[in-house]
Amino acid sequence: MKLSNQEKKELDKFTKFLALKCTQIIVQSRLGDKISTHCRSQTTGTDWFNLNISDLPDVLAETKRVLNGEIISSNVPLCVEISLRTSEGDQMVLENWCLSMLAEQCDPTTRIVHTIYNRMGTLLKSLVSITRVVPAYKLSRRQGPDSFVICYRIFLGEPLIQCLGEDFSQVKIGQICTPIGTLNLSVSYRTKMTISPTQTGRQNSIMLKSDHFNAKLSPKNRKHNQK
Repeated sequence: MKLSNQEKKELDKFTKFLALKCTQIIVQSRLGDKISTHCRSQTTGTDWFNLNISDLPDVLAETKRVLNGEIISSNVPLCVEISLRTSEGDQMVLENWCLSMLAEQCDPTTRIVHTIYNRMGTLLKSLVSITRVVPAYKLSRRQGPDSFVICYRIFLGEPLIQCLGEDFSQVKIGQICTPIGTLNLSVSYRTKMTISPTQTGRQNSIMLKSDHFNAKLSPKNRKHNQK
């Protein structure tokens, strides 16, 4: 089934706003603050995918600058790199989030307006959940100017997974088949939280201990309201 000009225009628009919302969700989850939003009885034109997520102007401007009017493709996936920088100037990459399109995998029978739009909303809700269960979330809640801060970088290109150290993990968050390809959203993240100092005269490594994998603090054994 060949797409009409209107269908192609709608698909491009949905993909664009999916990318913009992905970067907002990822970056906002690493600010170190709890985020609490309320349901709205009526939506507005800015409530894409039925998500009440306000856009941070700086993140929105940076994402638009990086995309520069381009549509996500297999050749130029959109990546968000999350890193940690200590007060001494040491830096360590924690995560690489990647949104890409595989053109060779497509479903020409999918209805764009209803099916794809709804699946994009579900994918973004999955992203909200995943950002809060990987180790960097707990680190971000403990950041401060006297210890370390969490930074982000948005770019087009292949994710730099070699910066994540040994035994890094990868999670496929979800995929959406469209008439022109399959959208894939995934994250690769560091599991060993050790910084090797690069400054002369410093001989000890910095270990950032995380209890993310502590079974006693698992959500199954501990109830909390923290989002």
